[in-house]
Amino acid sequence: MIRMTEEQRAEFLRSTSMDIALMRTRFDEIDEQKIYERGLRLGKKIGECIGERIGRRQGELIGERKGEVRQRMMLQQMLSIRIPMGEEEAELLQQLNGDELLLLSERYEMIKTSEDLEEQVHEIVNQKMNADDQFNQSLKVRSL
Repeated sequence: MIRMTEEQRAEFLRSTSMDIALMRTRFDEIDEQKIYERGLRLGKKIGECIGERIGRRQGELIGERKGEVRQRMMLQQMLSIRIPMGEEEAELLQQLNGDELLLLSERYEMIKTSEDLEEQVHEIVNQKMNADDQFNQSLKVRSL
């Protein structure tokens, strides 16, 4: 390099500078590719977690609905042994959700007639409404 002419030195520096720039570009491309691949893996994991949660919740809801249907059918069959089950009685049972059906099944021994069934269903529904009202009132008191 000592014996190079000015023109040769300038050409050597341009060439070296160009080689360094090409290497930097290549390394930048490799870094971008790695970042992209990491982002894909992370996105996939996030998507799987979200999908799993959504799927689990949907499964729980479907299971809950099927459980309520089975519970309602079993209770209806048990009650039909004691009292004649008409459309009115079936409609009363349709009004109840899973927890309310469970309460009604706990009160099974109290039900001897259609009127008893109606009374128990109304009592359960009223208890739930009163509990909801008390909860809403407590929220109002807390917000003040």
